[in-house]
Amino acid sequence: MDPQFHRLAESIPQMVWAARGDGACDYVNGRFREYTGRTAEQMGAGLAAVLHPDDADRHAAAWRAALEAGAAFELEVRLRRHDGVYRWFLGRAEPIRDGGGQTVRWLGTTTDIDDRKRAEEGARWLGEDVQRWKDALLEQVSEAAFAWEFAGGGGIVYFSTSARRLYGFSEQEALGRRSHELLSTVFPEPLAEVRATLEREGCWEGELLHTARDGRTLAIESRMQLVEGIGHRRLVLQTARDVTVRKRTEESLRESEERFRRAVMATPFPIMIHADDGEVISVNHAWTELSGYTRDEIPTIAAWLDRAHGAQRDAVRARVASLFALEGASNETEHAVTTARGELRTWLFRAAPLGKDASGRRLVISIAHDITERKRVDDALRESEANFRQLADAMPQIVWTARPDGAVDYYNRRWYELAGAKEGETTGDGWLAFLHDDDRQRAADVWRRSVATGEPYESEHRFGFPAARGHRWYLCRALPVRGPSGQIARWYGTCTDIHDQKCAEATLKEADQRKDEFLAMLAHELRNPLGPIRNAVEILQLLGAQQPSLTRACGVIERQVSHMARLVDDLLDVSRVARGRIQLRKERCDLTQLVRQTAEDYRSTLAASGIGLEVALPAEPLWVHGDPTRLSQVISNVLHNANKFTDAGGRVAVSLSAIPEGSAVIRVRDTGIGMDPAMLTRVFEPFSQADRSLERSRGGLGLGLSLVKGLVELHGGAVSAESAGIGHGTEVRLHLPLTRGIEPSTGRPAAPACPRERLLRILIIEDNEDAAESLQALLTMHGYRVQVALSGAAGVEAACSFRPEVILCDIGLPGGMDGYGVARALKGNLGLSPSLMIALTGYGQEEDQRRVREAGFDMHFIKPIDPRSLQKLLASFTTRA
Repeated sequence: MDPQFHRLAESIPQMVWAARGDGACDYVNGRFREYTGRTAEQMGAGLAAVLHPDDADRHAAAWRAALEAGAAFELEVRLRRHDGVYRWFLGRAEPIRDGGGQTVRWLGTTTDIDDRKRAEEGARWLGEDVQRWKDALLEQVSEAAFAWEFAGGGGIVYFSTSARRLYGFSEQEALGRRSHELLSTVFPEPLAEVRATLEREGCWEGELLHTARDGRTLAIESRMQLVEGIGHRRLVLQTARDVTVRKRTEESLRESEERFRRAVMATPFPIMIHADDGEVISVNHAWTELSGYTRDEIPTIAAWLDRAHGAQRDAVRARVASLFALEGASNETEHAVTTARGELRTWLFRAAPLGKDASGRRLVISIAHDITERKRVDDALRESEANFRQLADAMPQIVWTARPDGAVDYYNRRWYELAGAKEGETTGDGWLAFLHDDDRQRAADVWRRSVATGEPYESEHRFGFPAARGHRWYLCRALPVRGPSGQIARWYGTCTDIHDQKCAEATLKEADQRKDEFLAMLAHELRNPLGPIRNAVEILQLLGAQQPSLTRACGVIERQVSHMARLVDDLLDVSRVARGRIQLRKERCDLTQLVRQTAEDYRSTLAASGIGLEVALPAEPLWVHGDPTRLSQVISNVLHNANKFTDAGGRVAVSLSAIPEGSAVIRVRDTGIGMDPAMLTRVFEPFSQADRSLERSRGGLGLGLSLVKGLVELHGGAVSAESAGIGHGTEVRLHLPLTRGIEPSTGRPAAPACPRERLLRILIIEDNEDAAESLQALLTMHGYRVQVALSGAAGVEAACSFRPEVILCDIGLPGGMDGYGVARALKGNLGLSPSLMIALTGYGQEEDQRRVREAGFDMHFIKPIDPRSLQKLLASFTTRA
């Protein structure tokens, strides 16, 4: 081997090797031996022993192709260091031929490119991470939103501030325009299919293209939701998230990677060898190609410095001079380079002493890497991070980030303004110190669970900041941002002040509770006087059966008591429907039979008003899944309304039919006073009344049809009303979904004939003397033995001596023992427990009925009691006993 080559090869910091014409390695320089820990003899079989397993086949194929073609060899591979660590290298080899053109040797270099590979990969992933952080922030702030009519022209009816900011159109320019025409929408599928999806599923989401006012094309992630607006107008609410930057960044990164790959494959790194007297000994093709200077233009270091480094040449000259004092060590510096084309580039220079040449001059080898693109990426990342912080500081919310372990490492300006702290003072878990004592542990547990599982974080808790008065409620949310491997790289979160909202919710809840208590008390106080009145009427009817005038007077009183009780029931039911507290006891029931029975039950009431009733029903059953009691109540309310607003001599027609959409429709048509268009729009609203005259001859609270609407909608149905105008009657339609394929259950067997009733002992416990005495008198007239107690304690005492079989007990009793206490006292004593305990109360809500059952009562009657229903119950009990 040539001594000069050997000395040069042993001096440079790169790995140099040589091989025979057949490809067998017979020389590696000291740098190669030092890195791999192997000699030339051990390398004779090739690089297989130190190649990364994933690169072995690729290297063998490329080296074999080079040997067969006698062409230059170049490949990036990973080589194992003597300590087992793999690093990236660029291997290149050139064939040396004899006079006949035969390849007699191969000379190659292996250059360490690991730092460049890792920097490029890291920069690429870091850039994507920052973009994902921005996306996470935008998800928590707001999106552009607008709404357009689904039917008709499809014009825009709402255009949010975010939409105006995104697209550049003013509200005046947008309203009334079709959104796809205004924004020149490019859908991923035909518009007709998008509309069909909205019609079928109620929503659509996907990516599309919009054109802004300034002509920019925006890539949009969009979601559309079909909603029902005012007046049953169907609207499409569309949100739009601008993902143009993300799309372009992804495309730019792909293009950059492809350019870099081609560059690496096409050119090696620039190399220069120069002497201590300033002469440039040699430069390779890459150096001249990248710098643009020919070999003749840079004969000396001074010429290179003048051309490439400009104003920095003195600093670079001093650094070059220091290279010759190095003893075996390498040196790395970064400098700006001006190319022959006037382009300013940044090169990373690695230099090492190369020994002396034949004339004794000290030599240095410099290997350069163009890192301009990496610098630009770094600058862009720094600028992007600065923009992110500027955006976060401008937000009125608290914005924060945390490391994967949950330690907070950044707050925006808003946090420090509220906390009264300097930047960096409250990072880590310092935020816990500002939490309310009752919230601290819960908030910390929720945060630790999210950090452990990677699930999004959401918690409502109270912060106490020095800059605020007392503690305030905040909604805190955070999303994890993941790296290339799927591991969490950072958490991004916000805290939004919701204190005013929480206070408003608490106030509304308290007001709602007070309203419930007031309605329950009102119902109780209104029902209590009705009981003795109804009992007195029943007594009068029994005593004065032969006196027509007394019978008519009793009828008037009974109807008014029933009317009053109905008003109280409607008031409470409307309140329950509005608050979603109606509990339906659904079962399969025949709507045909239910309509027939309810209409026939109401026939006598209509006849008493001089109104005729016509009923048209299908021959076959129509099955619905509903609460029979509530459905009967719905039909009764509509009939009651028709009765109230139809004069004597009029007619009411009730019909039932099935329609193709799988629903049944009940129509109640009257020939009454009718309604004007204004009344039709509010007929189903609470307290809406057609009779607003001063004398209010029609009466009522205007709750009946409102209750009808609420109950029908709870069954999945709908209601509507039509009228040709004042004096032309009204038709109310009730639509209910049908069920199919289920046979009706067999009817219940007829009850056996009742034997003669026997005498019952009945105890009445009631503090209202009128109610107690009138009920006692009524039951005594029916042949029962009846005693009365006016307090809870007196009732228990009377039960000990009287031993009643039936107890009728009021709930609201004075003297320290209410009706619940009476029931517990008697049920707890087997000797005193009656066979039947009935609670009497003016409170009729679900909670009241639950407490009655838990106390031990067998039944629950809401005042005023219907004497006929009570007599029927007692007769049935006598039969069973």
